[in-house]
Amino acid sequence: MNANSSDGESGDGEPQAGAEPDKGKKPFWKRPLTWALTVLVGALATVLGGALQDVFKTTGSKVVHEFGKEQAPFTVASEDNSCPPVWTHFPDKLQKSVIGKTEDEGRTILMKNREADGGATELTVTLQGRTQSAVVITGVRVVMSGPPQPPPASAFGTGGCGAAVPTRSFAIDLDSKSPTAKAVTPDEPSGPSPAIVNFPYKISTTDPEVFHFSVQTAACDCTWYLEIEWNSNGKAGAYRLDNGGKPFRTLALKGNTWKPVGLYVGQDGTVTGLSRTSY
Repeated sequence: MNANSSDGESGDGEPQAGAEPDKGKKPFWKRPLTWALTVLVGALATVLGGALQDVFKTTGSKVVHEFGKEQAPFTVASEDNSCPPVWTHFPDKLQKSVIGKTEDEGRTILMKNREADGGATELTVTLQGRTQSAVVITGVRVVMSGPPQPPPASAFGTGGCGAAVPTRSFAIDLDSKSPTAKAVTPDEPSGPSPAIVNFPYKISTTDPEVFHFSVQTAACDCTWYLEIEWNSNGKAGAYRLDNGGKPFRTLALKGNTWKPVGLYVGQDGTVTGLSRTSY
């Protein structure tokens, strides 16, 4: 045997007796399992590669993607402190709700179950960033959700009230052709009034801001909402601020159409019902 021959071959290259001839391997497309695994691995690589690429592309604006495209990079807490709450019909359905409650509890129930705000909506809004990244609040737009309607012939409400104008205050006139949020001078208990402060404002998780909007009408039954415009880390958007998924409603009050609603209070100090007379 030639010293250079390999196992299974003679010196002249011919296969030795008893050696298995090489049958070769099947092409991968004729092997279903191998083909399926190849496709699956390729798909996973594509998906993971795209995801990693997106992460690197969005570095610096991660907050927008982290909280979803439809959600702003800040939290919003709002409170409607309007007074009086009004109804276009006497609120008979609230009779059972207030009976047996204290006077303060009864008034709270009436406030929470208002049909509209009488004359003005006094809205306090707190904005706080979700991260340390600064969010710039560039402005607030007033959006009418429908054409203004004339006020009803009569309205029922709990009476008038008033309060001081706090810092970061804005007035909105729904009777103007294009209602806008205009910064107004806040009231101070003593000393000179502070300067008017207008947009933009910066917020973050450690630096929130509280805004007060006084939205007024003397001539319409208006429905509306606010759009808070913002930008952060190269992204911009507008957050819709409404009344729990529906528009706010502000109703003009006219002298002889105003019908006060009061609370009857028994000797034990609990509410016995609603009154139609002034108090």
